[in-house]
Amino acid sequence: MATPHMRWILSACWIAVAVLTFFVIDASSMRSWMYLATAALVPPVVLLCLWPGRRQQTINEVMHPTGGRS
Repeated sequence: MATPHMRWILSACWIAVAVLTFFVIDASSMRSWMYLATAALVPPVVLLCLWPGRRQQTINEVMHPTGGRS
């Protein structure tokens, strides 16, 4: 079962790996900074946009709950 904040955890790990890789290869030019920003931020943004959210309750489910006590 996935935790509710799994997408944020995955995004933070991705950004951390990208930044660590950037410093390990000792990149310091302006072009490298642009590559870092692109490589570190674009995949997490896409992940956050495409990750399915919670299913919203319908009016029928609010008025007539399906679980719990009846």
